[in-house]
Amino acid sequence: MMNIGNVIKKYRKELGYTQEEMANRLGVTTPAVNKWENGNSNPDIELLAPIARLLHISLDTLLSFRENLTDLEIEEMIHKMDKMFSEEGFEKTYQWAVNTIKEYSNCNLLIWQIAVMLDSRRIIGMCENPDRYDEQINSWYEMALSDKDEKIQHYAADSLFGFYLRKKNYEMAEKYLNYFSDYDPMKKVKQGQLYMKQGKKRRGI
Repeated sequence: MMNIGNVIKKYRKELGYTQEEMANRLGVTTPAVNKWENGNSNPDIELLAPIARLLHISLDTLLSFRENLTDLEIEEMIHKMDKMFSEEGFEKTYQWAVNTIKEYSNCNLLIWQIAVMLDSRRIIGMCENPDRYDEQINSWYEMALSDKDEKIQHYAADSLFGFYLRKKNYEMAEKYLNYFSDYDPMKKVKQGQLYMKQGKKRRGI
């Protein structure tokens, strides 16, 4: 869920209310409204409906509930993430990613893209002890894999195939080939990669 304070501030200003005016209408103190908008506290649950009515918005809007972000919004967030890698490093970007996915836990396309960004950066040695991120990144790929959109499933399956291929867990890698159509030429390419790796393993290479 997005910070409810940002939503309150946005619509309060659009309606021309001061924090004091809003507080008086809701029967709370001005510092309480200020704390909501600064993210220091959230309104009590019984105040949510009155706040939504006062701001002329739905509860879903107040709570920032949306199944998905727009493509442009996702692109902007990934651009922000890319910039964070350069300016703040891997660990801070990872923490941002964890919090962002909590806010947008229904947007599997965003989740997959965030996981790919983190995965690729650790592969090139941008963080210490990259294996410690395996479980979390993998779980995000699995979340994306559960999407109803076959395209997103395909993206996630491709990432999981690559993940297990790198780990030399060829049985698991093969499992994700089932998400590719037999008519998809990339399936044959990936099968070739897998068989080549398996052959090397059998020969002890």
